[in-house]
Amino acid sequence: MRVPPFPHRRIKKAGAALCLIADDRGATSIEYTLIAALIVMSLVILISQIGDFVSTPFETVASKL
Repeated sequence: MRVPPFPHRRIKKAGAALCLIADDRGATSIEYTLIAALIVMSLVILISQIGDFVSTPFETVASKL
C-alpha cells in the first residue's frame, strides 16, 4: 500500500510561502510607484492653486486683444 506524500507537500508549500515572504524584488517598484503618485498629486494640487493666479493675466490680455 502506498502512502500519499502529504508531508512533502506541506514542506514544499511552507518553503514556497517563506520564499515569497522573503522575496523583495517587487518592493522597489512599489516604492517608485508611490513616489511617482505623490509627485503627480502634488503637481495637480499646485497647478489647481496656481490656475486662478495665472488665468487673470491671460484673461486681461485676451480682453485687450
